[in-house]
Amino acid sequence: MKLSPGLILAAAVALIGCKRADNDVKMAATPKEAASQIEQAFQNANPEVRSAADAAAEAMRNGEFEKAVVSLTTVKSAPSVTLDQGLAVHSSTVALEARLVSAMASGDENARRAYELLKAMKGK
Repeated sequence: MKLSPGLILAAAVALIGCKRADNDVKMAATPKEAASQIEQAFQNANPEVRSAADAAAEAMRNGEFEKAVVSLTTVKSAPSVTLDQGLAVHSSTVALEARLVSAMASGDENARRAYELLKAMKGK
C-alpha cells in the first residue's frame, strides 16, 4: 500500500499534536493575546532575551507595529530559544501580521511600513 506524502504529513502532525497536548501553545487571535503568550513563554529566559520579549509584548499591546516587528525578530534570533518560545514567537508574528493587514486595509501607513519590515525580516 502506497501512502501519499500529504497523508504522512497529516499523521505526523497528529502524532506531534497528541504528544504536546499537556504543553500546547495555541495560536493567538489578537496582538494582545500574543503579547501575553510572549511574556509567559519568556518569563524564565535570560535577561537580555526576556527584555526583548517584554519590549515585543509592550509594542504589540500599544500598536507600535515597527517596534513589535524588530523586537520579535530579535527574540526569534536568540540562540537559546526553546520550542515553546519559538511557537509563541510564531503565534505572535502571525497575529501581528493579521493585524497589520487589517490596518493597511484601513489606510494605516504605519502598518504598511511595519508589514514591509516584517516581510524583509522574514526573508533573512
